[in-house]
Amino acid sequence: MLSFVQGVLALSLCLGAPSFAQEAAPAPDAWTAREARHLLNRAAFGATPAELDAAVALGRAATIERLLLGGREVEPPFFATVGVADFGGLDGRSPAEQREVRRQVRERDKGQLAAYTHWWLERMRRGEDPLRDRMTLFWHGFFTTSSKDLRRTFEVIQQHQLLRDHALESYAELLAGIVHDPAMLYYLDNTKNKKGKPNENLARELLELFSLGEGNYTERDVQEVARALTGHQAGRDGGFELNRKQHDDGEKTILGRTGRFDAEDVVAILLEQDACARWVAGRLLESFEGARPDAARLDEYAACLREADYALRPFLRKLLDDPRFYRDEVVGARVLGPVDFLVSSERRLGLEVSPEFVYRAASELGQTLFQPPNVKGWEGGESWITTASLIGRGNAAGLMLGVLDEDAARVAPVAPAPADPDYGGMEAMDSMDATDDMDAMQAMDGREEAAEGDARLPGELRALKRALGKDYAPRLNLTWRFARRGLTRDAELAGALLDELLAIAAPDETRAALTRRLAAERAALGVAEGELLAQPALAEPLLRRLAHLVLSLPEAQLD
Repeated sequence: MLSFVQGVLALSLCLGAPSFAQEAAPAPDAWTAREARHLLNRAAFGATPAELDAAVALGRAATIERLLLGGREVEPPFFATVGVADFGGLDGRSPAEQREVRRQVRERDKGQLAAYTHWWLERMRRGEDPLRDRMTLFWHGFFTTSSKDLRRTFEVIQQHQLLRDHALESYAELLAGIVHDPAMLYYLDNTKNKKGKPNENLARELLELFSLGEGNYTERDVQEVARALTGHQAGRDGGFELNRKQHDDGEKTILGRTGRFDAEDVVAILLEQDACARWVAGRLLESFEGARPDAARLDEYAACLREADYALRPFLRKLLDDPRFYRDEVVGARVLGPVDFLVSSERRLGLEVSPEFVYRAASELGQTLFQPPNVKGWEGGESWITTASLIGRGNAAGLMLGVLDEDAARVAPVAPAPADPDYGGMEAMDSMDATDDMDAMQAMDGREEAAEGDARLPGELRALKRALGKDYAPRLNLTWRFARRGLTRDAELAGALLDELLAIAAPDETRAALTRRLAAERAALGVAEGELLAQPALAEPLLRRLAHLVLSLPEAQLD
């Protein structure tokens, strides 16, 4: 069953990608709200209106330095290894009692990863060290492991802290750490990598995904790196362990170098390769800009990385201060991942949503933190966007705004086929009478809309609503926010919603359509133009419904 907002979204989908108004390319020293918003979208998780104003006033260079410096150090939540000894052990217990102990171990272990995940999501929302959190998310998808395939969450959290500690520091330190990281060693079967019986899983991904990229090594290199990594294991205490009896200390030849190499030597050899700097620079540029760089730009940034001995702050400072980073082809050209979409929407609205909700909603949309789909991580880009995921994003926004129950009762008519020449995105709103839309209409599957409250929502949305907490109510006052700015007219209110909730400038046709929609709903309430905000009891639900509509649009999925 589709709500009114979902129906509008379905109409928009048939138009393909939204057509954005083009802005002139910025001058080398340009620094306006456009550039500041773009910087905070890409180097952070969006910005509140106050943060955007502060960045404009501070200037580009100072804002970049503030991002690179980061916020105050915050201690992560306590965590520890969890085992049967914490529950009295297994000796002398019946099989049923042993099963119960193991269940308790699993539950406590699972609980501590949930607590840690909530802590990280809350850090993203607070925005106290946003570039570190942004880079930690990048490395989380670069050096991937999955909690589903590991014995304990201790190792997962330990790896995340390695990524977080070095997120802005040094790729070289990260690479050296990852070949000794217990979670990675276990995930890629290096615990089975033994002298005389090498396992190539870690060696192959180390070369292909973590350092050089495909085509820059041979199968012989994979085999020799695997030999160098033999005996490198995850210890029982959760730390790294070198089993010297299982380590092949014979001579190896790797990428043209010969010696009795171990993991440290492999890392040093990889860092010497031009392909390594190019691979890492390319992945970083693609993540921040939303597209692969051309060859000349890749060469330039790879050289920057090499010259800085793989230190990350000089690379990021150069990129974020580069006028090309703010060009039209980059601004508004990146598809937001689920975590990005949810956290940035939360921040722009000024909401404090349960981290459990953000985690579950992102999972429903295809991005489960600590559980990437495979060793390549999340594909990202346009793969995030399907008809179902766009509707899911709109639903998540509606739950955060507290309006989905209401909107779920407002079922849109069946959308016409894409070939219909009269089919037109948000302009289709004009053909829907506001008073008719507020009535309960027949569902698309032929059934009547269910009764009040949660019964209107399908099962997966009821589960997400429970994750918000039974006492959740959005602490949001859009009426006050716009009234204090002196906004009164329909076009002003519609424009303010679009400007605050979208990462990029909305096209003129979208602004006009939203203005018409607001005017129709205001008129249906019997309120004259210019007087809506004087009646908060009517204004606030209407503004929240329109905010839901804005966050359901294709435009809201880009930054």
